[in-house]
Amino acid sequence: MSLKRRRVLAGTAAVAVSAPFVRGAHAAGKLSLGFWDHWVPNANGATEKIIREWAEKEKVEVQIDFITSQGNKLLLTSAAEAQAKSGHDILALSTWLPSRYAEQLVAMDDVMAELIKANGKVNATVEYLGKIKGKWVGVPATVGSQIKGPCSRIDYMKDLAGVDVQAMYPAGAPPKADSWTFDTFLKAAQDCHKGGHPFGIGLGSTADNVDTAGAIFHGFGAMLVNEKGDITVKSDPVRQALEFYKKLIAVLPPDVAAWDDASNNKFLVSGQAAFIMNPPSAWPWPSAMRPRSPSSSGRTASPPVRRAVSRRSRRFTGAYGTSARTSRRPRACSCACRSPTRSSRW
Repeated sequence: MSLKRRRVLAGTAAVAVSAPFVRGAHAAGKLSLGFWDHWVPNANGATEKIIREWAEKEKVEVQIDFITSQGNKLLLTSAAEAQAKSGHDILALSTWLPSRYAEQLVAMDDVMAELIKANGKVNATVEYLGKIKGKWVGVPATVGSQIKGPCSRIDYMKDLAGVDVQAMYPAGAPPKADSWTFDTFLKAAQDCHKGGHPFGIGLGSTADNVDTAGAIFHGFGAMLVNEKGDITVKSDPVRQALEFYKKLIAVLPPDVAAWDDASNNKFLVSGQAAFIMNPPSAWPWPSAMRPRSPSSSGRTASPPVRRAVSRRSRRFTGAYGTSARTSRRPRACSCACRSPTRSSRW
């Protein structure tokens, strides 16, 4: 979406200028952006490059802050800025936060209409999280959006559990993974545990741990809270999911209850884990920590039980729409359309 001069002037205070008009370096104003501080090397640089190119073209002065999720700093930043009704013009909001702050976010229907026209319809997960009461309040962001299927050691899975990842998911061909169910998953976890290379699945309170639990519960059709907000814990699917977890916990590392988002990554690249639930970004760690053969790491899909599920975590970029900064909406919308969203896996 190109930012037209007429569109900027329509949303900003009129300024009297004498002819001839000279467009300065930051003639279109300022914009502040808060992004998730990605821990993978060079990831932040790629995001910043895209934004700087847009800013140079549109003559906008941008301030970019990369905010860590460690210690929930990004989460706390969202809460603090919402309460203060000031802060970044565009802020990265994960999963449920667009709904949480929907009343304070500028409607992004026009931006999403153009993006959907260019890229096609979004998937159900994105629409559920980003479209609240029929109104888009966030733009799906590429950075931080993940399909968190398992990341496993091909050699350990085959040697210890008899699970041939490459045969189940042959390159360039459809999957042959009908036998990959939670029953097979549990047996593989037990076999790898006996072989000295257990599955590394955390039970802590951070995102990777909670996302895994959500995928497993969803795989059994277990819902803790329904779409109306009713508590639905007392159900057969929930009991089945808990029984599965009870068996799985017995073969996990003893300290998994204290794991954070980095723990499973370290467990895999140190050569100890046969399997973790994480994006492939677990691999970009110091080479000294990796197993000797990079080709030994592979990908599988989350095992389906009753229904096929992929463990997804979606991060959204939203523009705050407080009265103090309504004049910045045209710039924010244009930037949101140019931010790392176009290549997003809708």
